[in-house]
Amino acid sequence: ASKGEERALASKLFGNLGTVSLVADGAVDDGGLFGKASVSAAMRGGAEPTSTIGGAGGTDDTQPSGVWEDPDDLTITVNVTRVARLRKLRTGEADVNLDGNVYQARVRKQHKRIHQRTDWATVGEDQKGDGKETTALTHLLKEGGALVDEDGGLASEGRTLPQGSLEATRVRDANAAEPSNAVLRSVEFHANGALFLTAGLDKTLRLFDIDGTNNPKTSSVFFDDLPIHKATFSNNGMRDATVLLSGRRKYFYVYDLHKGAVERVAPLIGRGEKSLESFVCQRQGAVHNDPIVAFLGADGHVPLVSLRSKSCVGSVKMNGTCRSASFSGDGNYLLTAGGDGGTYLWDLRNQNRCVERVVDDGALTVTALANSPSGAHCAMGSDAGVVNVYKGDAFKTFRKGNADVNKNIDQNTMQRSTRITPEKALMNLTTSVDNLSFNGDGQMLAMSSRLKRDALRIVHLPSCTVFSNWPSSKTPLHYVWCTAFSPTGGYLAVGNARGRALLYRIHAYGT
Repeated sequence: ASKGEERALASKLFGNLGTVSLVADGAVDDGGLFGKASVSAAMRGGAEPTSTIGGAGGTDDTQPSGVWEDPDDLTITVNVTRVARLRKLRTGEADVNLDGNVYQARVRKQHKRIHQRTDWATVGEDQKGDGKETTALTHLLKEGGALVDEDGGLASEGRTLPQGSLEATRVRDANAAEPSNAVLRSVEFHANGALFLTAGLDKTLRLFDIDGTNNPKTSSVFFDDLPIHKATFSNNGMRDATVLLSGRRKYFYVYDLHKGAVERVAPLIGRGEKSLESFVCQRQGAVHNDPIVAFLGADGHVPLVSLRSKSCVGSVKMNGTCRSASFSGDGNYLLTAGGDGGTYLWDLRNQNRCVERVVDDGALTVTALANSPSGAHCAMGSDAGVVNVYKGDAFKTFRKGNADVNKNIDQNTMQRSTRITPEKALMNLTTSVDNLSFNGDGQMLAMSSRLKRDALRIVHLPSCTVFSNWPSSKTPLHYVWCTAFSPTGGYLAVGNARGRALLYRIHAYGT
C-alpha cells in the first residue's frame, strides 16, 4: 500500500490527529472528509488554506475542541428540578429548564469545584510543541513516579499532619445505594478499608464496598426483633470476621460475614442486665486469642463477655453510672467513666483489678471516652460540651517523677487516685458530647454532639487545635450521631439523623 493509503487508513481508525502523524510523510487528499482540508487540495480549488485547532495554521482559540460532538446536545432541554442531584446546578429559583450549552457548562463547573486536585492532567504551554521532544508518554514516564509516591499519604510515610486547615472533599455517600430509613446509630470501616457497615433503628444491617465513586451495596440483614443501637466489626478469636449487634434487649446478635449465618446469644447467665445497647469491643487488629466485649450495664456494672464462648467471663464495678468505655490500644486495659466524673483503669490481666482512677478536670459527668490507637492521647467528653485531651502517660500506673500529679493511694484496694490537668480543654461544642473517634495514626480526633445541628469538629493532634476551615457552616452535616475514619485515614464517614452516611475524602491521607 502507498503512504497515502496508509495515512487515510490511519485517519479512518484514529480520527483527525492534527500535526501528529502515524505513518511516514506523504501527501494525500481526503477532500476534507475528516474535518481538515489538505493544503494542496485548497490550492487547486483556489481557496485559502483552512486550519483547525491544533493544525499547522493555528488559531487564536486556546481551548481544544472535543474529539466528538453531538449536535443534538444543543437542542435538548434538561429539567434540573426533577432530580435531586441536579438541583445543585441551579443558581436561582428561576432556573428550571436549562439548554444543552448551559447545562454542560454548569456540570463542568461543578466537576472542577469538587475535583480540584487534577492540575497534574493539565498540559502546560511549555509542553505544547511539535510532539517530537515532549510527548504525553514521555511526560507520564517522567512524572508518573511522583504521582504514585504522593498517593501513599501521611500514614504510609509517617509524616506529620499540618495544622490549621484540612483539605476535605465530599464524595458519593457511603450508603447512597440504599440509605437507612431511620437514624444511623453506627457506621464503621472494616480493617481492610473497603468493607463498610451501617446500622440503625430500622433494624437493618447494611454492608457496602467503598471505592469513593459508586460504593455499591454488598449485602443486608434484617433483624425483626432488634432496633439496632450499636454494631461493630469484630472477630471471634478464630480469625473469622463477624459483626456484633445489640439494642435495648437482654440478648445480642453475632453475624458471620463468611458464612452469612446469624446467631442470637441468649441473656447472660447470672447477670441481671435488661439492656445491652452500649458496648465496646477490643480494637480490630489487636492480637487476642479470646476477644472481650464490655457491655455497659446498670449501676456501674460492666460485664465482660468472651466472643469465642459467648458467655460472661468476668465483670467490673465502678462508682456511679457507667456512661462510656474504651479499650487501650493493646487491649490489656479497659477504661470506664460515667456519672462521678472519674475514669477508671482496669487491668484485665490481673483479675480485672482497678489500678488507677483519674478525675476528669472540671467534669461532673463523662459522656464520651476514646483512646488513640498508639496510646499517645486520651480524650474525654462531658455533658457540658467540653472535651479534655490528655497525654497517654497520664494513665501509667505508679509512674514516678511527675510533680503535676497528686497521688492518693488506697492501700485496701491498691487503687491510685490521680487528679491531672488536661493538655488542652476544647470548648468548641456547647451540648453534651456523644461521640469521640481517633483516626488510624492518632493525628486527628472527631468530636460530635447529636443535640445540635452540624455539631462536628475535627481536632489536630498533638497541637490540640481545631481545624478552622472544615467543617464550615455550609457543610450539610445535619444532626451527627456517629463518625468513623477508614484505617488509613483517607475517608471520614458521618452518620446523621436522616439515615445517610456522608463520606468525605481526606486528601492528606491515602485511600
